Amino acid sequence: MASLDKGSDRLDPMLSRVTDTTESVPLLVAAGRRALLRGERDSARAWLTRAQSRTSRRTAEPLRARLAFELGCVLLDEGGTEAAESVIAWAQSFSHRPSSDLLHLRALIADRRGERTDAITFYRQAIAKARTALSPLSRVLELRNLAEALAHESPAEALTMYRHAIETLRAHDLDPRLAPALHNGLAYAAICAADLDLADTELDAASRDALRLGIPLMRAYAAYNRSIFFELRDEIEEATRAIGEARSMSEAAKLRDLVVWCWIRESWLAMKRKDRAAADRAAASARKLSGEAQVEALATLDAMFSLIDGDSLNAAKLFGELATGYLERSDVVTAVALMFWRAVAYRGANALKGAKAAAREACTLRRRGPVRVSPSWWGREVLDAARLDGGDRCADGLLQVAAGILDVARALVEVTPNDISVAGTPLPDEAWQRRSGARVLRRLFALLVEAHPHGIPRDELADTLWPESEGDKAVRNLYAATKDLRRVLASARGVRLVARGGGYRLETDPGITVHRN
Repeated sequence: MASLDKGSDRLDPMLSRVTDTTESVPLLVAAGRRALLRGERDSARAWLTRAQSRTSRRTAEPLRARLAFELGCVLLDEGGTEAAESVIAWAQSFSHRPSSDLLHLRALIADRRGERTDAITFYRQAIAKARTALSPLSRVLELRNLAEALAHESPAEALTMYRHAIETLRAHDLDPRLAPALHNGLAYAAICAADLDLADTELDAASRDALRLGIPLMRAYAAYNRSIFFELRDEIEEATRAIGEARSMSEAAKLRDLVVWCWIRESWLAMKRKDRAAADRAAASARKLSGEAQVEALATLDAMFSLIDGDSLNAAKLFGELATGYLERSDVVTAVALMFWRAVAYRGANALKGAKAAAREACTLRRRGPVRVSPSWWGREVLDAARLDGGDRCADGLLQVAAGILDVARALVEVTPNDISVAGTPLPDEAWQRRSGARVLRRLFALLVEAHPHGIPRDELADTLWPESEGDKAVRNLYAATKDLRRVLASARGVRLVARGGGYRLETDPGITVHRN
């Protein structure tokens, strides 16, 4: 096992003579491990199961624990958390002392079930007992898996764990085929920590080692992470090229899960290129192949499409639900990004209180990481939400990007005292048909346009629009009319009605043209 963990093939002649009649547990476990390294999962399961059947109390405890870990991982990859649990129960029938490898397997099972807090606790316990393991390789794998679990919760700690894993791999001269995965993981953690220079260096190392060692999975992951790197540097065309390469490599290696993730990123990048047709096609391709692991990412794409299409309130609802789900799994990085998008959606619906509440919640959350960027769903609109609605210093330290998904729509809105035009077409008459009445809403709108960029006191508006009504009734009418006008303005992204200083005024984003008589 020590020889295999170092990546040596010197035992191949001996292991090639292992047959169904072999009784030696160490040889059977080694044969199973070698089959795993070759990607022969069915053979690995057969050898490891035979080793399990030959194990007794005379078998060394570290070897029993390693056997349980290897077999449990095979069963877990086949979707059987209960089967993996049964392997732990089998190992504990010999000894109830918690070993590093069994704690590691418990962590993987908890991670698969979405129990991230328990998983992280088990990972830490496994690392603390790594000296009881059969090989230092266990410590490397435990450090890697804990770092992966922490990347979206505590990027700085994840960086430390990945570095320690690489140092341990080198210090013990362990299997070099693990290096590309560690460099990829370190690069991703560096992206989450907004250290793009470190990410660049580690991605180069991952690609170089994966190519030299012939590991297509790691080459594909390096290209996938390289796409994120390019996107966060606003090199959208390069990001698109890299994700296309990642998908091609994934398809060639029949890595179905990674193919789906590539399609999801291709859809997102198409939104940034303002190519809605390409975004729709990529999302449809992802849905055809997707599984449970991609449900939330596809739901996020749906929320983005709703936002682009002007259904801002529905988008805000979806973003809020998704952010809550990620937070329940301690994925603070993604939750922060989605909460900022919720603020963007609320502002698009002219629900400014909701926008401020969502942005400030995101700002509170980001201090837990601290969070400077998310590798998913990061755009210029996120930064705008932090500046406009997050309060003092909310945007400080966030990774700056210029590309977004809503830029074009904002530039096509034109406002006059009589109408609002989107993409050269005035809002239809039915858009103004609200409970307050189209005539009242158009008069209110015209007054606000003429005063733009200044506001009009509340009482002045009420007296102008309802001169015959008593003061309190006129104010109530004005309140109802402002709610209706906000619903009208939801169709004109970038134009908002705001209440400030005892009055009302129109607020517009850059690129909105306002004509006054």
